[in-house]
Parts: sequence; structure tokens; C-alpha cells
Amino acid sequence: MTLNPMDEAVFNRWRERTVERVNKNLKDLIMSRAKGQPPAIVGLLEAMNHTVSSGGKRLRALLVYAAAGAVQGRESSATPGALAVELIHAYSLIHDDLPALDDDDLRRGQPSCHKVYGEAAAILAGDALQSLAFETFFLTDDGKTSTGPINRHKAARIAEAIRCLAKACGPLSMAGGQAQDLAFEKTAPTAVEIADMESRKTGCLFAASLAIGGILAGADPERIDALHAIGLKAGLGYQIADDILNRSSNPKALGKSVGTDDKRGKASLVKLSGLAKAKKEAESHITTAKKMAEPLGSPKLIRLLDMMVNRNH
Repeated sequence: MTLNPMDEAVFNRWRERTVERVNKNLKDLIMSRAKGQPPAIVGLLEAMNHTVSSGGKRLRALLVYAAAGAVQGRESSATPGALAVELIHAYSLIHDDLPALDDDDLRRGQPSCHKVYGEAAAILAGDALQSLAFETFFLTDDGKTSTGPINRHKAARIAEAIRCLAKACGPLSMAGGQAQDLAFEKTAPTAVEIADMESRKTGCLFAASLAIGGILAGADPERIDALHAIGLKAGLGYQIADDILNRSSNPKALGKSVGTDDKRGKASLVKLSGLAKAKKEAESHITTAKKMAEPLGSPKLIRLLDMMVNRNH
């Protein structure tokens, strides 16, 4: 199937407007809770907002919206899921940066959460972001607090989306991948083991982002499964590209420290096979993901998949 190309200007306008809306909704979601709260709670909310509002591509949120559109649903129906996956991503970044894990002082060009607020506050901020992510599914389509009853069809979609996200960040997925990542610092994993780790650590949340967009838009199970499979494949390509940037980029462009994977003995395809082979592998995964996505007929989704490897940060 050949897709009609999407005009770059049209795509960029959609992307910029969507990112702007997501950023505003996320900040409002967190800081609106500060009114009337004691100083310790306000401080916790500020620590949460520190990482959430620090920018970023919002690629996961964009994928949620694109998936909803790809199954002929309303993009606005995916807003709660788009915010939820970004909150989970922010929680994972805060915890990954902690000294006990990856020990990174920089994130998106500014000091990591624990460098500003301390380790205890950063741990609590991550914990709170994770729980807030699941509460977010009960927002309205414009990101506001829902006050009315939820019909049973929407309630069923919310329940399925929550299950999907919980599984994506659990012990067999994101958290488990992080555990593998730490364990592999002391071993010599194979390429297959590295791919398994990176699929869990990174791919599962991308897969959930696409699946959740389909779920909230009311897609049938077959298309939801297809979206999930596309996300897993693309997420692996994204993580390999991330490993390449860690070795070959610079802190200004990347917004965080570079060369840290080699210093810590992190397992990666880059370390195992070199930059050239890793680059080909990342491109191969994205090419496959794009082919898998073609039957959905969404140029917007194809563009986002391209962005996952063609980036400098």
C-alpha cells in the first residue's frame, strides 16, 4: 500500500499545536493541585512539575493521538491517555536519573530532579507522577476534571487503557527492563538479550502509547494488537538510536550527559556491534514498523515513526 505523502508544513503545525496543548494540560494538571496545600505538598508538586514541564518531544503523547486518528477515531478522545503516558515517562526519567540507577545530573538541558530537590523528593515525585497517570484517564477529552457520570462503553475503554499502561510499566516491562539494564552492567549479554531488555525498558511504553490511542478511540481488538506490535518494533529502533546518540552526540544537542553508557558499562547494540551496525539495525526496525503501519493508512503515524530514529536528541 502506498500512502499519500503528508505535507511537512501541515504535519509540523499539527505537531506543534498538539505539543503546546499537552504541555499546558500537564502543567495545569499538576500545579492546579497546589492551591491551599501546605508547603510540603506544594514542594512535592513543584518537584513533579520540574521534570514534566522541562520540554521534550512529547513523542509518546503524539503517538497516542496519531493512533486514535489512524483507527478513524476522534483524536480528542485520546487526550487522557496522551497525558497519562507522558506522566509515566516523566516518572521513569526522574527515577532513572537517581544515583542508585543511572546517576545522571542533566535531563533535557537542566539539572535532574534530584539535583534540584534532593533524592527523597525526587523519589516521591516519581511515585506521585505514576499514580497521577492512572487518575488522568478519568479526565474529559479536553484535559479537565470530569464531573459527570461515565457511560459503560467509555468506562470499559478506560479500564482497558489502564490495564494496558499498568502492564507496560510493570515488572515484566519497563521496570523489568531497567532491572535487566542494571544486571547487564556486570555480565556480557548477547544481542538477543540486549534486544529483549531494550524492548521492555523502552519499547513497551511506546507500544502502550499506540494501543491506548486505539483503545480510547474505540478500535477493534485486531487493530489495537496491530498498533501495539508497531510500537514494540519502533520502540526498539528508538532505543538503539538513543544509545547511538549517547556515544556520538554532545550535551548541548542531547540535553543530557553523553558517553555515560560506556563509562557505566551499559549493555547496548552500539557497544556490542559498533555505531555503523547499530544505525542500520535502528533503521531496519523503523522500516519494519512503517510497513506494519501502512495498512492503517495514516501518513501522520508514518511521520512520527520516522522521527523516532531521525533525530539529534
